[in-house]
Amino acid sequence: MNKSDIDQLTRAGVIYFNSKLEMLEDLHCKLYRMDSLVSLSTHFHDYFQIWYVSKGEFLHTFGSRQYRIKKGDLFLVPPFKLHRIQAFEEEAEIFGCEFMPAFINERFDDPSADRAFFDANYLKHFLHSDSSAHSQIAFDGVTDGKIRALLQDMLHEYEERAPFFQIVLKANLLQLLSMIIRQVNGEMVRAGFQKIERYRDTMNQVVEYIERNAHEDIKLEHVCAVSNLSKPTFCRLFKEWTGKTFNRYLVDLRISNALVLLQRPSMSVTDVCYATGFNELAYFCRIFKKYTGISPNQYRKQATNKPV
Repeated sequence: MNKSDIDQLTRAGVIYFNSKLEMLEDLHCKLYRMDSLVSLSTHFHDYFQIWYVSKGEFLHTFGSRQYRIKKGDLFLVPPFKLHRIQAFEEEAEIFGCEFMPAFINERFDDPSADRAFFDANYLKHFLHSDSSAHSQIAFDGVTDGKIRALLQDMLHEYEERAPFFQIVLKANLLQLLSMIIRQVNGEMVRAGFQKIERYRDTMNQVVEYIERNAHEDIKLEHVCAVSNLSKPTFCRLFKEWTGKTFNRYLVDLRISNALVLLQRPSMSVTDVCYATGFNELAYFCRIFKKYTGISPNQYRKQATNKPV
């Protein structure tokens, strides 16, 4: 939403809550607790807003849909989204958390910055997905208790302002967003767990095979045969399971083994090269230096001259 859009909405009587007025100058995050609730006409703000309801009930209109928010519910509203609140005459307890994207990562403030950085994952779901997914979220009993306790801890940190509270506040916020993302992607999470369990024995068998035979000339075709999976399926599952490609995993393991063997004076660098599965000395030395920053000979000298 650009400035002209904002001006047009405010001229039409829509309330605009600005972070420069709502938040501390040096802290782009705000925590609060409300024990009563008043109705709010259609409004928007330039920050993310999270409300968790531990007591009470009210109507929340987001876009064209209306939600009856009750005890145990949470909703998240992204920046510049129109919504309104219709309160009932009853007791309420609401924990609120509002934050600017820059509180997650300062790069969000740079319009020219590449959005392909890790912290962007915490917000991209809420910025690009269907708003209905996070307009009313209910958690199971255990998770609900964790959400409430987490927000209480965040409020305590915010109010106490102990040294380094900003770091603790950000860490807790990231945990809160992670829990919300998992909840609204429940089917995907369950499917992921099912896949992990389905292939757990196979992947464990593959990893054990690689570790036993890393010194041999292992090829991708060999481990595909061990796993009884096609090459594309194996490569995808292996990366998901280990966080690395097969080749990267194998090289990492061989370098790790080389670090141990180089501490044995009885073995030459050439011996270590071939004993760990590298079939060319020059390649071994180049990869070793790439990983450690020093040559195998330099590493050996440092490792064997450590003070006792």
